[in-house]
Amino acid sequence: MPRTAKHAFTARAAALCLGTRNRVQQGAAALTILSALPGGAIAAEPAMLAPAPSEIVASRLVLDVPILDVRTNLLQPAWPSMQQSLMASKDTYYLVHAALLEGLNALHQPGTPRWATDLMTVAIPMLADILLVSVPLGDGWLHEEWHRAVLSRRGIHSYNAIYDLQIGEDAPVSHVRDEDLIALKRDHPAEMVRLSEAGLEAQLRFSLELDKDRFYRGTRAATVVTEWLDTINVSFYLLESAYRSEGITREARREEDENISERGATGLDPVAWVYDLHRPNEPYESRGVHPSGVGVDRYRSESNLTPRELRYLRQQAWLSLLNLLNPNLFGLYEFEWDNLDLLRFNATVQHHLTPFGYALSLNAFASRGKFQWFSQLQMQVSDRLVLPGVSAELVRYPLPGSGMFLSPAVRLWLQPEAQRFSAKRAALGGQARLRLGAPVASPIEWYVEASAKTAGWVEGDVFLDENIDGLIGLEAVVF
Repeated sequence: MPRTAKHAFTARAAALCLGTRNRVQQGAAALTILSALPGGAIAAEPAMLAPAPSEIVASRLVLDVPILDVRTNLLQPAWPSMQQSLMASKDTYYLVHAALLEGLNALHQPGTPRWATDLMTVAIPMLADILLVSVPLGDGWLHEEWHRAVLSRRGIHSYNAIYDLQIGEDAPVSHVRDEDLIALKRDHPAEMVRLSEAGLEAQLRFSLELDKDRFYRGTRAATVVTEWLDTINVSFYLLESAYRSEGITREARREEDENISERGATGLDPVAWVYDLHRPNEPYESRGVHPSGVGVDRYRSESNLTPRELRYLRQQAWLSLLNLLNPNLFGLYEFEWDNLDLLRFNATVQHHLTPFGYALSLNAFASRGKFQWFSQLQMQVSDRLVLPGVSAELVRYPLPGSGMFLSPAVRLWLQPEAQRFSAKRAALGGQARLRLGAPVASPIEWYVEASAKTAGWVEGDVFLDENIDGLIGLEAVVF
């Protein structure tokens, strides 16, 4: 796919630095910069307090290394799992931003105007993030790895073209055979839909992890800039796919030859998602022959959608703007309840594409003393059904006298039967998860996690069917 396909906003931000003429890009980048400035959002101070210029530092970075994801790594086998790629990317952003902020702090001169200090602590990480999107372990790599995780679930080989280091260019998942996509659509139609939405799912989960680290661990690492770029990119990609897919797809086809292995697996993700969402029983090969005369014509565009399907895609593009309902984006990491001493809380909204339609989530964060809670209320919407979901997690509860931490979580849902958009009936499902952590040598902790779920979609879990799994890793809070 061409440059405009994936990570459209982030890739185009590089053009902004060189003087783009696109007013949409200029406005989005200006919004990113202005919105990241208030409230001491990027340094190591509490929300709403402006840090001193001499304190441009990162603090309490939560580095998480999932060493073994049992079912994915051992039983499939495949690497990385969704959790492994998510944490690898998060760790990378924390370390890069920490190095940049420490460098700015070392170069800071007394008497520098406050506005100049604030601008630099936004602009420098933002430029780094624009470059990171095109290199391994960056946001673009994470996006593609979650696509690959869905393919790996069924033993389908693929390649993350981010490793080719084509800075500023799109790098889709490639080296996927037509025969494998035909079989995936035929045997697992819901996973075919999941394949197309998994990259955007990764970006939203990444943003949620940044929010959780800020609230529960006090992390400060200029990642408000990162989250703005991520959030805007999700909406920009959806809007571009909904309104400009015809020209983008035509250009992509024109650039391709008879070499099937170099073709992207999905084309424009949102268009592929809405196409297969509405056509679970249509054989993949019904898309026709590629213009080169070799292989299936994989990419879909507006002309391949019915008016109803196009309206649905555009609805989702505009609904994605609900992701901006996040106080973290404006430097508001927590609030306090005057009538409940020491109660801290926050809340965010997220919009997800799913294998059965879409989900709206209200994420709630709360902390009082040694009790920290994360909960989520979901509205899960298909063509005919609007269904509830709820989850609750006790975050890092300290076990008395042991130095260990326990994090139990439970999730319940009603979702459309068989994950079908057209389902008339709902299926009850749930997930239980338990993590135990203990110190090794300061600041390193080890952890083990066990989880079990019924059939159903859970963001960040590649399995749409039943799954019993385990995770072993190391965690450290540094700086």
